[in-house]
Amino acid sequence: MLAMHSLVPTTRGLALIVDSMLPWSWVLIAFLLLIALFRLSLLSIAGVLIPVVVWASMFWPFLRPSSDPVDPDFTIATQNVGARLPEPSATALNIIEQDPEIVTIQEIESVSGQIIQDQMDSHYAHSQVEGSVGVWSDWPMSEAEEVDLGLSWTRAFATTISTDQGDVRFYAVHLPSVRPGQEALRNAALTTMADRVENDSAERVIVAGDFNASSTDRYFSELTDDLTDSRKATGGGFGFTWPSKFPLTRLDHSLSRGLEPVGDEVQDRGTSDHRALLVSYDF
Repeated sequence: MLAMHSLVPTTRGLALIVDSMLPWSWVLIAFLLLIALFRLSLLSIAGVLIPVVVWASMFWPFLRPSSDPVDPDFTIATQNVGARLPEPSATALNIIEQDPEIVTIQEIESVSGQIIQDQMDSHYAHSQVEGSVGVWSDWPMSEAEEVDLGLSWTRAFATTISTDQGDVRFYAVHLPSVRPGQEALRNAALTTMADRVENDSAERVIVAGDFNASSTDRYFSELTDDLTDSRKATGGGFGFTWPSKFPLTRLDHSLSRGLEPVGDEVQDRGTSDHRALLVSYDF
């Protein structure tokens, strides 16, 4: 199941559940190891070591020790703040206090979202808001270019940010929600994003936001084939972001091309059901 999870059928959302929970399979492996030790069976222990090795080989890039970035060239922040967010000002200030040069926020179409927009506008010189997604930056940005995800409102767009060291093509995304057995729209959106980024001629690209897909989701790999996952590049654990009270999976990501991820930090729980993500880059 670990090594060939992509063969698990997609019927009734089975593949979605298996793919998303793969990092937690260590719990089952540990339980089997305890049984083997209790039986004092060397053959059983040897048998359990096989999935241990497979699991470790799959997830070592995430689990290797990370180091704090030293004077990165810039930092981005992303968070899905939820449509009915309590204490929106506190959530916005929590991000602002980290002083990222670029911020993208999802689900800002509500009253609480407008409060967050006002807070961000007062701190950042440049902004672009399309539908329920926004980007704020210390540097100038080009006009937003909508990415059609097959929804009735805008949940993804691209802009070019003119940093002090060159242009960065920035995609702010909030892909369709997904439920077991109801993932077709999200899967199609992942394919759309992958095609759009692959055909983008920009040297430096960042795609950040709420992907509603875990790092181990088989359809998410369409994007990571061409882009670098910041958490996989920097290590330090799985960096789960959802749900915020007790994170079980990572739905929020920052993927890049032509840049080096040097830091990836998940912020402590705020008032949203997603935790905020801070990712640092070097040119």
